[in-house]
Amino acid sequence: MCLLWVIPIDGFSVESSQLMPLNRYFPQSWGTKDGLPHNSIHALAQTSNGYLWAGTWEGVARFNGQQFTVFTRGAQTGLPDSGIRSLYYNKPRDELLVAGNRGGVTSLIAEQWHAQAPLPAMVNHAFRDSNNVLWFALEDTGIAMRTPDGTQKEYIVNSSAYRIIEDGFGVIWFATNQGLFKYINDKFQLAVPDHNILSGPSFTLALDSKKRVLVGTEHGVWQQRNGTFALLHSSLADKSVSSILLDHQNSIWVGTINHGLYRLSGLGLEKLDATTGLPNNRVFSLLEDLEKNIWIGTNGGLFRLRRALFTTFSQSQGMSGDFLRTVLQTSDGQLLAGGSAGLDIFSNDAFSSASLTTGEAFSVLSLAAVTEEVTLVGTYTKGVLRYENDQLTPYLNRHLGLPSNEVRAILLASDNSVWYATAQGVVQQTPDGKLIHFNEQNGLPAHFSMGLAEDREGRIWIATGTGLAYIQQGIVHTVSFPEHSDAQHAFSFSVVEKGTWITTDRGLAYFDNATQALSVIEKSQGLPVDKLFSIGIDHNSGVWLSSNQGVILTSLSSLKECLTHPSALLEFEHFKEENGLASIQINGGSQPSQFVDVDGNVWLPTAKGLATVTPANLAMLSEFPIPVSIEAVLLDGADQQFDTDKREVDVTPLTTRVAFQYAGLGFAMPSRIEYQAMLVGYDQDWVNRHQFRMTEYTNLAPGRYQFKVRARYIGGPWQEITSPFSIRVLPSIYQTFAFKFSVFLFFCFVIYALYKVRFHHLKKSEMILKQRVDEQTRSLELQTKRFEFQATHDDLTGIANRRAFDRWLVQYFEEAKAKQTPLCLAVIDIDHFKQVNDQYSHLVGDKVITEVARILNREVPHYAKCARWGGEEFTVLLPEYDLINARVAMDHVRKIVAAHDFSFIAQTLKVTISIGVASADGARDHDRMLTHADQALYTAKENGRNQVTIFE
Repeated sequence: MCLLWVIPIDGFSVESSQLMPLNRYFPQSWGTKDGLPHNSIHALAQTSNGYLWAGTWEGVARFNGQQFTVFTRGAQTGLPDSGIRSLYYNKPRDELLVAGNRGGVTSLIAEQWHAQAPLPAMVNHAFRDSNNVLWFALEDTGIAMRTPDGTQKEYIVNSSAYRIIEDGFGVIWFATNQGLFKYINDKFQLAVPDHNILSGPSFTLALDSKKRVLVGTEHGVWQQRNGTFALLHSSLADKSVSSILLDHQNSIWVGTINHGLYRLSGLGLEKLDATTGLPNNRVFSLLEDLEKNIWIGTNGGLFRLRRALFTTFSQSQGMSGDFLRTVLQTSDGQLLAGGSAGLDIFSNDAFSSASLTTGEAFSVLSLAAVTEEVTLVGTYTKGVLRYENDQLTPYLNRHLGLPSNEVRAILLASDNSVWYATAQGVVQQTPDGKLIHFNEQNGLPAHFSMGLAEDREGRIWIATGTGLAYIQQGIVHTVSFPEHSDAQHAFSFSVVEKGTWITTDRGLAYFDNATQALSVIEKSQGLPVDKLFSIGIDHNSGVWLSSNQGVILTSLSSLKECLTHPSALLEFEHFKEENGLASIQINGGSQPSQFVDVDGNVWLPTAKGLATVTPANLAMLSEFPIPVSIEAVLLDGADQQFDTDKREVDVTPLTTRVAFQYAGLGFAMPSRIEYQAMLVGYDQDWVNRHQFRMTEYTNLAPGRYQFKVRARYIGGPWQEITSPFSIRVLPSIYQTFAFKFSVFLFFCFVIYALYKVRFHHLKKSEMILKQRVDEQTRSLELQTKRFEFQATHDDLTGIANRRAFDRWLVQYFEEAKAKQTPLCLAVIDIDHFKQVNDQYSHLVGDKVITEVARILNREVPHYAKCARWGGEEFTVLLPEYDLINARVAMDHVRKIVAAHDFSFIAQTLKVTISIGVASADGARDHDRMLTHADQALYTAKENGRNQVTIFE
């Protein structure tokens, strides 16, 4: 982005500190590939229900933040042509005026289209003034006016009019190709007859903060001042202006015909064009929505600038390179960022690079401030550099005693010694300059060291490529991860009052100073990724974790809950590109690879620049209310037309599925919108729908229901739909009371008649018949039970067989999908069973299968479904179990089998099992779920058996 110069401008009342430079906005664009009917966006508007509207050559598109709905010419809208030139929203009437080609004009009120009489030429702009008079700017035909009684008049004929506006004094202004006109005292007149510029073509109009007129012309923007007009900014004097917008901070946005977009504010004049992200340099329209996002309609698509949670700085903002590894703030407020292209200094909202006095190129790995004036810079191949007074000089390298020039961490300890983590061990530099080396010979787990920290007890912690250690009083102590943890690499540290947090390749570890114990929070407790590179704690006890899959925000309280209760799940938010990150690869293996500055901003080095986030903005952005709209009602998948006023649909008896599609109309952070739904008459309370935009109900009982939905940004206030939707499920004839009562009477009559006819006969043979019936009943029941048992149970083990399990699998899978409840499937195999048969005999093998079946039947949860699948394989269905709980349950079974004494079958006999577990969530059908579990079992066997493996 290009920052020009600033001159005093009348009307800017917002402090510059409250303004955000254009290069910190998060951009996003949409085109025909995203659902727009055409890439030329002539007009933009937002209605009070939250929808954004874009006028194009191929119709008007309604945007809900996720998808576009297009309205074109025809009976629905009443437009004679799909070419849309003008959108104007009149808030007092809640009316969206749509106008364009072939003189078409229609208005949308309460979701109903109302076509109006067409005009004689293309309508460039339609406008309704404060007196309810309609004005139309026409191509080649001038101005048309329609009064509320339907009277129409034409003015300034044989000219082209482009824009109409009403100022704060009730004067109507017109931008035309013959100059700027105004309508006052029922007369049209040139606004400034003797003004050379304003007597020529004017293209657009807007009002400034004092409700005075801004005019866009072939020669810049002109502002009304003291009865005349003055040039808004000299740098715009040679620009043809097509659109103007005044935002909530009184900044003036200027769209041009072929020079892109400008913003004039307390920060000066800034520019955004096609070289810096704008789809096209021709800007047709501008809009600020209810959430303060700026929308730009261009000749190449729709473009938006929003205040994203994260801002990313890269080469386009003046940095030396995009691939960064470390960031640090010095005592004088400068921000240092190091990466593959060297060292950058961020000061006064601008970047500058630091060069070595020798002129050599270097790659930065680590940073550490050792005094108020001096910062040490660890590099990839140059050892340690000294940064002081904006100068970089060589300081310490392999020739001066370092074991390696690759320095990934530097630490100033409390005793004023400086520690260096290198690729060949750790070096302590004492205050008198002596170098003390620590490596594998001294007890370090590995030479390669990546992180350093000093805790409250004076321990120097070291993160290495194959383990964790600390040095205390010159002695190296290795620290082992818990047995259940698969962690191997440590990356960085965060020291707190009672311990130290450590990021690893298998979660987040915590060392408790009091107990000297190391605990690990892993993926099984809800972490979305395994490998965590850095940890930072902001001023509000928020914990920021970086990874190769984005940034994770949690809290100290949630982390402590997971440490105290291993079954607890971590509460977190996961941020990716849609939140402003240019790359989700947050680099690690260097130090510091995260930094919280004095203002509470969190800085992170990424593969595509330096990312920063202000935690306070998260709460601020979440406070926006989210209007929510029901967009479709589906009966057995078919979209239903309904009266927008009545908002009710009748559901026929044969309908089995009723679905509601809805959208939260928030544009600031669409990925963070969550929903809750409730069907009054069916649900007892609100049901969390998370980010799902559809709720479906099946086999509803006859009756009346009312569907409600509400939306919010995560952590923000709920906004409930203002008009709930009603449905009436009609009963089938057999569900009516009259039908049921008639059937009841009929059966009563039949039974009575049969009773009377056979009474005499039954009386005589009562005893004989009773005996026969009793005998036959007992015989049939016994035979039925025997057949049922044989058909559904395994002869050898006595547990359910494959036939029974196949029926269960289909039944439970369909129920889990319909009710959206968890379901897991485990496939179990006896390890090395062929060796048991070969070594002990098939008879012993059968006994082993029988004993394992008995253990499984006893140890699985009481409502689980266990069966012999065939041979030495078993299956277990776990309703209401998600993957985490299923893994715990099956690991318990595995441990019981492994610890079981099989010596009563054969001496020295040991039996273990391997288990593969899969969830219904990741499977489209029950067969796929079974395949997933079988694949997980195969992985367990490949990885050494006697383990539980989750399909991922």
